[in-house]
Amino acid sequence: MKKETVVISKGYDPLKYNGAVKPPIFLTSTYKFKSAEEGESFIRVALGLDKGESGFVYSRFSNPNFDIVEERLSLLEGAEATAIFSSGMAAITSTLLAFVKNGDYIFYTNPVYGGTEFLFKEFFEKMGVSTIHVRAGSDTPRLMEDKISSLKAKLKGKSVILYIETPANPNNVMVDIEAIVKIRDKLLKEGISVKVIADNTFMGPIFQSPLEQKVDIVLYSATKFIGGHSDVISGAALGSKEDISKVKGIRGMIGTNGNPFDAWLMTRSLETIHIRMQRQMENAVKIADFLSRHPKVERVIYPELYDKKSEQYKIYKKQCKGPGSLLSFYIKGGKKEAFRFLNNVKLCKLAVSLGGTESLIEHPKAMTHSEVDKETLKDAEITDNMIRLSVGIENFEDIINDLKSALDKI
Repeated sequence: MKKETVVISKGYDPLKYNGAVKPPIFLTSTYKFKSAEEGESFIRVALGLDKGESGFVYSRFSNPNFDIVEERLSLLEGAEATAIFSSGMAAITSTLLAFVKNGDYIFYTNPVYGGTEFLFKEFFEKMGVSTIHVRAGSDTPRLMEDKISSLKAKLKGKSVILYIETPANPNNVMVDIEAIVKIRDKLLKEGISVKVIADNTFMGPIFQSPLEQKVDIVLYSATKFIGGHSDVISGAALGSKEDISKVKGIRGMIGTNGNPFDAWLMTRSLETIHIRMQRQMENAVKIADFLSRHPKVERVIYPELYDKKSEQYKIYKKQCKGPGSLLSFYIKGGKKEAFRFLNNVKLCKLAVSLGGTESLIEHPKAMTHSEVDKETLKDAEITDNMIRLSVGIENFEDIINDLKSALDKI
């Protein structure tokens, strides 16, 4: 089956549930065992103490609604296993806690989502994990290798994470996934424990598949394109059964699980993810073209507008199946002009987040990346005149007219 069929038909059998075509919501916290022996076995498997047949114990560990959306996401991405969470940040935190401890290292690309940056500096650094950023771009693999080489002697016996976000949030810069995977493979041969973790939220599971390029774990803020309607907060981690089992162990231990209703909403949303993201991408291509020609716009960053001879364009064409629907652009002027523009949009919603059916527009420096330090902001070119736009499924002409009207107010 094609993936757009799989996300509607797999993971749920109506005949097991009174013929209900859509899955019911399993609003229960706990589950009855057939026997004491089964209860003992299921609990030990849920806690990661034994391997064997899993079963339902308590909804902090698993729930039928979790299973349905996790199976469909696994099939969509070609993953062995998936774990869903209460938020994207819960997915990131739980996954990293499964693999790093005091004394370990995280090398990550800059910029990342502001909340991720804050997590690295205010949580993992304080628990004794070294977090070292490398500028996102065409030269990321070289810069990352240089950083790693300078610390090679300290990495022996430690766990190392190579954490990438591509395209980067909010400046749409591409990182060569294949090249980062090669760094991992080289380190593994040298006896260093290392994993590549990729945040694929910006492109979503339709336009980029990092698991196909052999990363270890893919992360999502499933609030975005997977949920897709700005009505659910959720996250997801996908990878091998072994890795995701460890992640689920942390999820159950610290309670970062989602809930049945949100899982049910995600199941609903997956049925339309292909047509939603395709429409958003088609709109974004037209809007990026409009903005690139507007006299009050300094420049637009969008994959289809990369210089065709540049390394960024080569990376984009190599690892992406489409340009997605996120674009960033710089207003001519500064914060005053950017705010005046934002205060005059009417159709586009002035709000953080992305990937919803509605167009969402924001000011990264003042909003999504407000907790990021000045040096990191400067390195990532997150400036006072930068705007981020998540294009929705509205008629593209209406979106363009809204943007044009707001630009005219500057």
